[in-house]
Amino acid sequence: MKDWFLGLAPRERLFVLAGVIVVAILVLWAALLGPLYKAADAAEARVDTKRETLGLLRTAAAEIASAGDLPADRPDLAGQSLVVIVDRSARSAGLGTALTRNQPVGEDGIRVRLENAPFDDVARWLGTINAGSGLAIESASFDRTADTGKVNASLVFRQSLQ
Repeated sequence: MKDWFLGLAPRERLFVLAGVIVVAILVLWAALLGPLYKAADAAEARVDTKRETLGLLRTAAAEIASAGDLPADRPDLAGQSLVVIVDRSARSAGLGTALTRNQPVGEDGIRVRLENAPFDDVARWLGTINAGSGLAIESASFDRTADTGKVNASLVFRQSLQ
Protein backbone atom coordinates (compact mmCIF):
# COMPACT_ATOMS: atom_id res chain seq x y z
CA MET A 1 0.00 0.00 0.00
CA LYS A 2 2.91 2.29 0.77
CA ASP A 3 4.31 1.67 -2.72
CA TRP A 4 0.94 2.46 -4.24
CA PHE A 5 0.71 5.73 -2.27
CA LEU A 6 4.25 6.77 -3.16
CA GLY A 7 3.51 5.90 -6.80
CA LEU A 8 0.79 8.53 -6.95
CA ALA A 9 1.37 12.00 -8.29
CA PRO A 10 1.87 14.66 -5.60
CA ARG A 11 -1.53 16.15 -6.31
CA GLU A 12 -3.22 12.72 -6.03
CA ARG A 13 -1.42 12.06 -2.75
CA LEU A 14 -2.82 15.31 -1.39
CA PHE A 15 -6.39 14.28 -2.33
CA VAL A 16 -5.97 10.80 -0.82
CA LEU A 17 -4.51 12.29 2.38
CA ALA A 18 -7.39 14.78 2.64
CA GLY A 19 -9.88 11.93 2.15
CA VAL A 20 -8.24 9.90 4.90
CA ILE A 21 -8.45 12.88 7.28
CA VAL A 22 -12.15 13.43 6.49
CA VAL A 23 -12.91 9.73 7.03
CA ALA A 24 -10.97 9.76 10.33
CA ILE A 25 -12.98 12.75 11.54
CA LEU A 26 -16.27 11.04 10.60
CA VAL A 27 -15.26 7.83 12.37
CA LEU A 28 -14.21 9.79 15.45
CA TRP A 29 -17.57 11.59 15.51
CA ALA A 30 -19.54 8.37 15.00
CA ALA A 31 -17.57 6.49 17.66
CA LEU A 32 -17.32 9.17 20.34
CA LEU A 33 -19.51 12.20 19.88
CA GLY A 34 -22.64 10.47 18.59
CA PRO A 35 -23.11 8.29 21.71
CA LEU A 36 -22.35 11.29 23.93
CA TYR A 37 -25.13 13.30 22.30
CA LYS A 38 -27.54 10.37 22.65
CA ALA A 39 -26.65 9.94 26.33
CA ALA A 40 -27.15 13.66 26.96
CA ASP A 41 -30.57 13.54 25.29
CA ALA A 42 -31.58 10.51 27.38
CA ALA A 43 -30.44 12.23 30.59
CA GLU A 44 -32.42 15.33 29.67
CA ALA A 45 -35.53 13.21 29.11
CA ARG A 46 -35.08 11.58 32.54
CA VAL A 47 -34.72 14.98 34.18
CA ASP A 48 -37.92 16.19 32.48
CA THR A 49 -39.77 13.11 33.78
CA LYS A 50 -38.47 13.74 37.30
CA ARG A 51 -39.57 17.39 37.09
CA GLU A 52 -43.08 16.33 36.06
CA THR A 53 -43.24 13.89 38.98
CA LEU A 54 -42.02 16.59 41.36
CA GLY A 55 -44.71 18.93 40.07
CA LEU A 56 -47.39 16.30 40.69
CA LEU A 57 -46.10 15.67 44.20
CA ARG A 58 -46.04 19.40 44.97
CA THR A 59 -49.62 19.69 43.74
CA ALA A 60 -50.65 16.74 45.92
CA ALA A 61 -48.86 18.26 48.91
CA ALA A 62 -50.68 21.56 48.37
CA GLU A 63 -54.02 19.73 48.19
CA ILE A 64 -53.25 17.88 51.41
CA ALA A 65 -52.17 21.08 53.14
CA SER A 66 -55.28 22.92 52.00
CA ALA A 67 -57.58 20.08 53.08
CA GLY A 68 -57.65 21.63 56.52
CA ASP A 69 -58.88 19.78 59.56
CA LEU A 70 -59.71 16.13 59.65
CA PRO A 71 -63.25 15.08 58.87
CA ALA A 72 -65.67 14.81 61.77
CA ASP A 73 -66.30 11.13 61.03
CA ARG A 74 -62.69 10.25 61.82
CA PRO A 75 -62.62 7.55 64.49
CA ASP A 76 -61.22 8.52 67.89
CA LEU A 77 -57.73 7.02 67.90
CA ALA A 78 -56.40 8.28 71.22
CA GLY A 79 -55.08 5.64 73.62
CA GLN A 80 -55.22 2.75 71.15
CA SER A 81 -52.39 0.48 70.02
CA LEU A 82 -50.43 1.40 66.92
CA VAL A 83 -51.80 -1.61 65.02
CA VAL A 84 -55.38 -0.53 65.75
CA ILE A 85 -54.69 3.10 64.90
CA VAL A 86 -53.17 2.17 61.54
CA ASP A 87 -55.82 -0.41 60.73
CA ARG A 88 -58.80 1.80 61.57
CA SER A 89 -57.42 4.91 59.92
CA ALA A 90 -56.48 2.97 56.76
CA ARG A 91 -59.96 1.44 56.56
CA SER A 92 -61.65 4.82 57.05
CA ALA A 93 -59.43 6.21 54.25
CA GLY A 94 -60.58 3.43 51.91
CA LEU A 95 -57.28 1.55 52.05
CA GLY A 96 -58.49 -1.53 53.90
CA THR A 97 -57.96 -3.88 50.97
CA ALA A 98 -54.57 -2.36 50.13
CA LEU A 99 -53.23 -2.81 53.68
CA THR A 100 -51.41 -6.13 53.47
CA ARG A 101 -49.17 -6.00 56.54
CA ASN A 102 -48.60 -4.01 59.69
CA GLN A 103 -45.85 -5.07 62.03
CA PRO A 104 -44.73 -3.44 65.28
CA VAL A 105 -41.20 -2.00 65.30
CA GLY A 106 -40.08 -1.65 68.88
CA GLU A 107 -42.44 -0.13 71.42
CA ASP A 108 -43.20 3.10 69.59
CA GLY A 109 -43.14 2.18 65.89
CA ILE A 110 -45.00 0.23 63.24
CA ARG A 111 -44.08 -0.92 59.73
CA VAL A 112 -46.93 -0.87 57.20
CA ARG A 113 -47.16 -2.37 53.71
CA LEU A 114 -49.74 -1.19 51.17
CA GLU A 115 -50.10 -2.92 47.81
CA ASN A 116 -51.84 -1.63 44.71
CA ALA A 117 -53.20 1.36 46.63
CA PRO A 118 -54.49 4.54 44.93
CA PHE A 119 -51.78 7.17 45.39
CA ASP A 120 -54.24 9.99 46.09
CA ASP A 121 -55.87 7.96 48.89
CA VAL A 122 -52.46 7.11 50.35
CA ALA A 123 -51.44 10.78 50.32
CA ARG A 124 -54.67 11.84 52.07
CA TRP A 125 -54.28 9.02 54.60
CA LEU A 126 -50.70 10.07 55.39
CA GLY A 127 -51.93 13.61 56.02
CA THR A 128 -54.63 12.27 58.33
CA ILE A 129 -52.17 10.03 60.21
CA ASN A 130 -49.68 12.85 60.60
CA ALA A 131 -52.27 15.40 61.74
CA GLY A 132 -54.43 13.47 64.14
CA SER A 133 -53.05 10.20 65.43
CA GLY A 134 -49.84 11.12 67.20
CA LEU A 135 -47.80 9.21 64.62
CA ALA A 136 -45.06 10.66 62.46
CA ILE A 137 -43.67 9.17 59.27
CA GLU A 138 -40.13 7.94 59.88
CA SER A 139 -39.53 6.47 56.43
CA ALA A 140 -41.51 5.86 53.28
CA SER A 141 -40.82 4.01 50.06
CA PHE A 142 -43.16 4.07 47.07
CA ASP A 143 -43.04 1.90 43.95
CA ARG A 144 -45.37 2.41 41.02
CA THR A 145 -47.46 -0.48 39.81
CA ALA A 146 -48.69 -1.51 36.39
CA ASP A 147 -52.02 0.22 37.17
CA THR A 148 -51.99 3.96 36.56
CA GLY A 149 -52.29 5.99 39.76
CA LYS A 150 -51.60 3.06 42.08
CA VAL A 151 -48.53 2.38 44.19
CA ASN A 152 -46.98 -0.17 46.51
CA ALA A 153 -45.79 1.53 49.69
CA SER A 154 -43.63 0.54 52.64
CA LEU A 155 -43.98 2.95 55.54
CA VAL A 156 -42.58 3.17 59.05
CA PHE A 157 -44.40 5.30 61.62
CA ARG A 158 -43.20 6.34 65.08
CA GLN A 159 -45.18 7.88 67.90
CA SER A 160 -44.45 11.58 67.89
CA LEU A 161 -43.84 13.52 71.08
CA GLN A 162 -46.81 15.87 71.25
